[in-house]
Amino acid sequence: MTQGPLEVGAALVYENGMYLISQRKEGDSFGGYWELPGGKKEIGETLEECVIRELKEELDIEVYIRKFFKIVTYDYPTRSVRLNIFLCGIKSGEPKAIECSQFAWVKPQDLKTYQFPEADQTLIAEVETKNWDEETKYPHEYLEGIKLFNDRHYFECHEMLEDIWHPSQGQDRLHYQGLIQAAISLEHFRKGNQIGAKGLFEKACEKWAELPKEYMGVDLHWLKNTLENFYQSGSAIESAPKIPLPQ
Repeated sequence: MTQGPLEVGAALVYENGMYLISQRKEGDSFGGYWELPGGKKEIGETLEECVIRELKEELDIEVYIRKFFKIVTYDYPTRSVRLNIFLCGIKSGEPKAIECSQFAWVKPQDLKTYQFPEADQTLIAEVETKNWDEETKYPHEYLEGIKLFNDRHYFECHEMLEDIWHPSQGQDRLHYQGLIQAAISLEHFRKGNQIGAKGLFEKACEKWAELPKEYMGVDLHWLKNTLENFYQSGSAIESAPKIPLPQ
């Protein structure tokens, strides 16, 4: 039976304009080469859990996931490896070389001076030019929640946004809650519960009334009016409005 690709979680730890990289021990495959810290996904854990666990084991740091970056697949003679890369920050701890030979904080333009495996060269060239401060303007869960809303996965949108709604405060909290209520309002509408849909939409409007007309890249005035027109028209759920993704 052909084996599927080996799933590996890797971390682009980016702090203060520098990347954290680690060096493999001499006895390992590609011994002495540098890499993004991470390792093999274990049975029963998510890729995000894999990255957090591996960084704790390898460098004794606790990281948090800022956003998913990309998947890179390497085809080796014996097996394919699928590298799932996440942009991370450090929540607590100072790096220590526990399951690696050593570590280094490296400026993006200096990555090319370190010896990475040949298969990593394209990836290294790509991350050298990334402007993460601009790309992480909004939380990953926020953007993914809006994408789920636009795909009419309203319940899943609500679940995604709840992850950032609970710890949030002030206007951010109002904004996330308004979007959650709008999403569940449309879910009720889809199921024919017009009273529930109307009640939740009104609650969303109450939140939007306390916010600027545009907040976190979303034109709330437009969204309120568009949803209002949608409900009044009695259109099918397939005609529900989509939120332009914040830039």
